[in-house]
Amino acid sequence: MSKTTLFLKLVILFILPFTLFFLSGCASTQAELGTDWEPWVGELTGMVNADLKMFFSRFEEEKDVYLVKGTFEGDIRRASGGYGRGRMNAKIEGKVKDGIFSVRMWGNARVEEGSAAIEGKMIGTLSKTQAFGTWIINARDEEASYKFSGEWSAKKIDSESKGN
Repeated sequence: MSKTTLFLKLVILFILPFTLFFLSGCASTQAELGTDWEPWVGELTGMVNADLKMFFSRFEEEKDVYLVKGTFEGDIRRASGGYGRGRMNAKIEGKVKDGIFSVRMWGNARVEEGSAAIEGKMIGTLSKTQAFGTWIINARDEEASYKFSGEWSAKKIDSESKGN
């Protein structure tokens, strides 16, 4: 084996673990998006009772337009078509423009009869400390589709009072 080939193998052997280590640190979680994002908590009610975690960008994308990201997870109280009780979890992403909230939702619903992909929308209004509105989700499995709907509300987490 030539010295060049041996050198390249050693370089790769040492660089690869560091690269993997640093890349794993770059993956952000929804639970902690950093100081550029304002945390909010809330709930979905209606046909689903779910805990809602949202993060609002502190920076404008355009004039009076802010990004929103988050997740929710909770219990399905009832599903049309006799699908029974279950769990639902989803990601949310969208924008708030001039205090009007419009967010897309997608994820998975698991009920007694199986699981289904979900897509939906949350709409509503936002003030400096509170947000509320309605939501609707369409779920589709291999055989049928069904709808879930309800209301949602959220409030800003006061990060300054956490340290006091």
